[in-house]
Amino acid sequence: MLEKKTYLLSRATMLLSNSLFGMIIIWWLQTQTGKSSLVGLTNAIFSITAALSIFYGPIIDKHSFKRTSQTSLLVQTILLFLLTAVMFWLSHDIVLTILISTIMSMCDEFFSPADRAILKESVPSKKDLNSLISKLSMIDQVVNIAGTALSGVLLSLLIAGQSMLVCSCLSLISIFFLYIALRKIPSTKPQANDTDDKTNNHRAKVFSGLKYIRQNRFLKYYFWSCICYSFASPALIILLPKLADKLGSAGLYSTFYLCFVGGFLLGALISGKLTPTVKTIPYTWMLSTIPLLMMIFFLSNWLALSVLIALFGFLTSFQNILSESMIQITTEDAYLGRVLTTIRTSTSIGGPISSVVAGIMLDHSGDQILIILCAVFILIGGINMLFAKEAAN
Repeated sequence: MLEKKTYLLSRATMLLSNSLFGMIIIWWLQTQTGKSSLVGLTNAIFSITAALSIFYGPIIDKHSFKRTSQTSLLVQTILLFLLTAVMFWLSHDIVLTILISTIMSMCDEFFSPADRAILKESVPSKKDLNSLISKLSMIDQVVNIAGTALSGVLLSLLIAGQSMLVCSCLSLISIFFLYIALRKIPSTKPQANDTDDKTNNHRAKVFSGLKYIRQNRFLKYYFWSCICYSFASPALIILLPKLADKLGSAGLYSTFYLCFVGGFLLGALISGKLTPTVKTIPYTWMLSTIPLLMMIFFLSNWLALSVLIALFGFLTSFQNILSESMIQITTEDAYLGRVLTTIRTSTSIGGPISSVVAGIMLDHSGDQILIILCAVFILIGGINMLFAKEAAN
């Protein structure tokens, strides 16, 4: 049913567009203002849209995953062209630029869960599903590498408006491929099989997803671990351009990001050959804090930082891919949209606070303290997942 090659082309062009957009916006704000606190505030705004994902779940489950993914990507593309126009004619209007970008990020919160839910409809086998998720993650990371490299070229040769025009065209191409890839998949919504799904009360539907997670042992512990991780991830995103800026090279920003992606890619290649189990997740989760803490001793050594960032990405990919597979396997189709968006909320809920605090800390030379705090939050999440392993046994 799913035309996989065309789907992968759509995924690649969409991700390339998003990768360029994210790199350009963050670096532009950092260099234009010189304030990590503004970058942190902007990232906090984006995080809020992700943190509110729990409220989008019932809407996604109410409609077909196919139509939701197509419509949200179409709106996102239109907004990209609008943002391009704004940057050409109102290039100094930072507020309007951030506003449009925020609405775009909200569209992505509808697209991503619906797009991920389609995979379960296409691949019934647990091992094949994990393999497909692994392959998609590898493609995502390869495209991220291309996007990171291309962003460096664009930032060097083009103005912001021209760079956004490239993003817009790529997103338009992605829509074309997506419609072809999903044309044989029926536009049917998941069948309701519980009382909450038969009510029109949106609030009841929102909390039915949370209730489902609380009744599922793996999802319950994973939910709380993701909340811990949500405080670390945005801070680390803001840390990378700051480290590159302190070392005096814009190229290092791309280098650090490429190292993370390269490590993640290698981890995805290995984890894709495994049968997903709960046992592996907590150990890789906790081990990822080791390279993170070691970064404290090499903040002025770009080569050592690159290696440690790559190792962090390698360990992160294991828990990321295996967890994604376990979510798909353990969740009923009728709840999949709500579960994915509720988990998305848990992975983002700490973002607004973390982004602002991290930006302030970095402006006052709090690099080492910030890294330690991030490692502590990640370690707590990994320890919590040990209980999920025991529950599974």
